[in-house]
Amino acid sequence: MKIKKITSRIFIPIITAIIATIFASLGYFKYGFWHPTKGTLPGFFPVIISLFLFVISIIVFIAALKEEDTHYPLQNWYPAIGVTMIIICTLIIGMLPSLAIFVLVWLKWYEKYSWKTTITVFLIIMGIVIGAFVIWLGVPFPKGVIFEMVFN
Repeated sequence: MKIKKITSRIFIPIITAIIATIFASLGYFKYGFWHPTKGTLPGFFPVIISLFLFVISIIVFIAALKEEDTHYPLQNWYPAIGVTMIIICTLIIGMLPSLAIFVLVWLKWYEKYSWKTTITVFLIIMGIVIGAFVIWLGVPFPKGVIFEMVFN
C-alpha cells in the first residue's frame, strides 16, 4: 500500500472540520441550540452552519484522497488576495471605500465588464450597502486610520 503525501488539499479540510467541530460544540453547549418553548437559541445558526462546514470538509477530504497532483494557478488566488487587500485597506481607508474599490477592480479587471456595466453594478451595490446597512440599520463600519486622523 502506497502512503499518500499530505498536501494542502488534504490538510485544509481537516483544519476546517476541526474548526467546525469547535464552533458546533460552542454553539450547542455554551449558547444553546433549542428551547422547548422559546424555540431557537443563540447557538442555533452557528451549529447549523458548522454542521454544513463539517459535511463539506469530509466531502472535500474524500475527493482530495482521490486526486493525484496539487497545483494552484494564480487565478485561484485572486479571491484570497482580494480579501487580504480589503482587510489591509480597511485598516487604512475604511471598510466602505475598500469594498467600493474591490467591486470596481473585480468587475472591470477580473470579470472584464464594460465601464457602463461596471459603474451601474457598482452604484447598485453601494446603494444597497449604504441604504440598508449604514442608513437603515446604522451599522458602524470601520473608518480607517486616515479617516480617524482627518476627523479626530
